Amino acid sequence: MISTYEEALTYIHSLPHLHSVNNLQAVRQVLTKLGNPQDQIKTIHVTGTNGKGSTCNYLTHLLVAAGYQVGTFMSPYVQKFNERIQLNGHDVSDEQILALTQIVQAAVNQIQMQNPDFYLVEFEFVCVMMWQLFAQQSVDYGIIEVGIGGQHDKTNVITPELSIITNVGLDHEQLIGPSLKDIAQEKAGIIKSQRPVIVGELLPETQTVIQEVAAAQAAPVYQLGRDFQYQQIKIDNWDHSQFQWSDGSQHFPVAIASCAQEQMRDAAIAIKAFTILQPHFSPLLIKKALQKTQLKARMQIIATDPPIILDGAHNLPAIEALLHNILKIAPNRRIVVLYAAMVDKDRNAILSVLQQAAAQIIVTSFEEPRAAQQSDYQNLSSTCRFIDPWPVAFGQAVNSLDSESLLLICGSLHFAGVILDLLS
Repeated sequence: MISTYEEALTYIHSLPHLHSVNNLQAVRQVLTKLGNPQDQIKTIHVTGTNGKGSTCNYLTHLLVAAGYQVGTFMSPYVQKFNERIQLNGHDVSDEQILALTQIVQAAVNQIQMQNPDFYLVEFEFVCVMMWQLFAQQSVDYGIIEVGIGGQHDKTNVITPELSIITNVGLDHEQLIGPSLKDIAQEKAGIIKSQRPVIVGELLPETQTVIQEVAAAQAAPVYQLGRDFQYQQIKIDNWDHSQFQWSDGSQHFPVAIASCAQEQMRDAAIAIKAFTILQPHFSPLLIKKALQKTQLKARMQIIATDPPIILDGAHNLPAIEALLHNILKIAPNRRIVVLYAAMVDKDRNAILSVLQQAAAQIIVTSFEEPRAAQQSDYQNLSSTCRFIDPWPVAFGQAVNSLDSESLLLICGSLHFAGVILDLLS
């Protein structure tokens, strides 16, 4: 019998990662055993290659500011497992994690009495925990970030009030690709019949896929740049920027605690979702709710003199966007990069892009089973060197800075969490 928080986490992390068949049957079976908690609350479903977590975070703060009880489900976590399931923007407690683990494990055990071969994979188990808690707490809205993709994702057991697709780029190609059209088709799987879908920045080939699926579902589409937009961007400093949000009938100023244009995009998408859920909204409420909202490891400034920037960017589109933002606000800084990534990422392509902007790149690894090791990096260029262990790499990166430099730490949200743990 699981009796402590630590035992609960050990059990959850010991579960398999994949089923032999990629469908929703197992997670639906446990949810049915628990009375289908996912059907007891209103939900917003969020997918996209990048920006999902920021969009969920912004929308959470908007709805909480409007007086609603809000559950938020995001992945992966940065520092602590509890970050994945939140109530009103706060991580659930260790005690809640333990209680939920016991409930879901009991439901699985009941099914296994009839079918000994039955099991949940880790992500399914956590999803069921999340649905169970949100139903227990009678949240007004559950904001649900997909794990990977959309159509076959284990969160796709809901009929949401609205769906959000932030963007479509190349990531997880081996699971939901290989082409951009394939990835767009998978992400479009969260679009439901006659339920609105908000769409961010899309290439023409992916936009066509999304539009076709929405039309088949008779789902109204609200497209960034067409039906709503953010303009008149003003970047004040590393952690403050402003823009004008508009949707044709309303326009008002918004300030956010970031200089990243992707954060502005995500905030703009969240605002549009909020205005659909709350047609009689207050621009002042929106402004107050967003101006101090921050998310860990999303262009997070952990030092200013010289600047040290921590970002969980782990795929090529995110890295390219990150560099664009840095070069825009600090075009003359000497850039030093500390990079650690998972073994399944396109590390060669990412390092090639980083080399175009960085004077020096330090590659390292960290204590994570999926982290790429030194043997996974072949033929590093003259501007790259591998240093292990990671605390030594971090120390050398910091020591290499001068008043004209900037340190960018990137490659993985898990690595960002390791750095934050060190600093705290």
